[in-house]
Amino acid sequence: MNLLKYLYQRSSYLLILACVCAIFGGLASAALVKVIAGGITGSVQGADFALSFFGLCIVVLVARTSSQISILHLTQNAVMDMRISLSKKLMDSPYKKLQELGKPGLLVILTKDIDAFTSALQAVPRILTEGIVIVACFSYLAWLSLPLFGLLTLTLVVCLVAFNKAQRYPFHHLRLVRTKMDNLYQHFRDLVEGSRELQLNKQRGRAFVDQVIAPDAKQFRDIYIRGFSAYTWISNVGDILFYIAIGILLFVVPLWLPQSPAVLTSVTLVLLYLIGPISSMINAVPSLGQASIALRRIQQLDNTLSEQLMVLDRPNPFKHKSSCLIELDAVSHHYPGKTDDSKFLLGPVSLRVEAGEILFIVGGNGSGKTTLAMLLLGLYMPESGCVRMNGASVTEENIEHYRQNFSAVFSDFYLFEHLLGVAPETIMAQSAHYLDKLHMTHKVKVVDGRFSTIDLSAGQKKRLALVGAYLEDRSIYLFDEWAADQDPAFKRVFYTELLPELKARGKTVIVISHDDAYFGCADRIIKLADGNVDAPAVQQHAAVLHAV
Repeated sequence: MNLLKYLYQRSSYLLILACVCAIFGGLASAALVKVIAGGITGSVQGADFALSFFGLCIVVLVARTSSQISILHLTQNAVMDMRISLSKKLMDSPYKKLQELGKPGLLVILTKDIDAFTSALQAVPRILTEGIVIVACFSYLAWLSLPLFGLLTLTLVVCLVAFNKAQRYPFHHLRLVRTKMDNLYQHFRDLVEGSRELQLNKQRGRAFVDQVIAPDAKQFRDIYIRGFSAYTWISNVGDILFYIAIGILLFVVPLWLPQSPAVLTSVTLVLLYLIGPISSMINAVPSLGQASIALRRIQQLDNTLSEQLMVLDRPNPFKHKSSCLIELDAVSHHYPGKTDDSKFLLGPVSLRVEAGEILFIVGGNGSGKTTLAMLLLGLYMPESGCVRMNGASVTEENIEHYRQNFSAVFSDFYLFEHLLGVAPETIMAQSAHYLDKLHMTHKVKVVDGRFSTIDLSAGQKKRLALVGAYLEDRSIYLFDEWAADQDPAFKRVFYTELLPELKARGKTVIVISHDDAYFGCADRIIKLADGNVDAPAVQQHAAVLHAV
């Protein structure tokens, strides 16, 4: 019912059309059984039999095909809308929220769950048709013999109640299978991304497979087998019960409830015909159960993302600003914030980033540089204190507008092949300049708004990410350890040519760096230690720069 409700909400017209066609197909199938039974018993003969038989065959063909095509359009439109909607909500959700949800869980929902949902929906027309066939055939049975109809209906009700209770056990295992899938996706992601490290240590690699992947894979297998084995037993027992019902009808019922041979023949034929539709519906239950679980997870994600969506339809207090002054007033933030023992506290930090300056943020590993960068970029909201731009406070209502002033290249950057969100004339005019500066023209060209290749080394990819950031032409640039894996020549170009070029264009540049040989390129340096600004270090660096 949950699946039908979802489809009805997507397009009531297509669902009703599919149901109407399924009803006609089911009634025609049931009528086909009646005609065949009449032909066997001799009540229908000659041209009438031929016309009825072949006419009903055409009706079944057209009705079933129309129902399936209607559902095909409906389901694919629904899945397309679901994918696009989730993608937009992922884009509009707070970054920290996405971190909490985790990449493996999100990927399972966006791939496996949506695929399971799509596959199960393809069975909806068949289930609707088979349901109508069952109802129509039982109506025909009632017309043939009310006592036999009552007996068979009672048997079917008992079987349905028993099936409903019996399928709770395998359905519980299907939910466990879905939970285990998240764990396996996490392990497979670790395996792929850490393959180099694991291959360098054979013992460690085998231990990862044997002690991490294998236990969860075995649990997944055992739960899956238990669940679907139970469904297999339920399905096969249901089939055998129908044969038993036919045997009772032929050998037991006539002893105390005499029926004419023609009636018994017709009822037996109908029951034999019903074995296929009922078996088909029972076999569809596992996939429908998986689809129901998948839809629930998809809707949970949709609701979770909807709770904290950021909007751009609010007034933009940062619009039309030629320069951007950023102020952090006693800002603090915990990371990752799951337990008190694991929390890292940044702050309280008070900081002023002047418009048009080159600011270096330095400090040891774990000092809070990246967390501070995320706060400056608006990817994290401060837990206390305030961030302001040109005097306007950054809030949850306007943070999306605030972010549009930044472009960044992170230490764990992701390189997109397409140069999106950049005017074509800007790409053509400036991309060649930056590719030449970074000595990439022999490797990469920009063709039709995309890099000709991104199959490059890590350092070369980072240079392309820098080109993409430059082309965005934002007011503020942040580079997180950009030069860490670059050759000395490219470090020199970055610090002594590209950063001054950005400053000359009026851009504010924030650089997280360990390259003390280039600290003289900064207008100002702040040093973080244990989540706080190290004031003496700032004064010391300022004195050095003043002397230079």
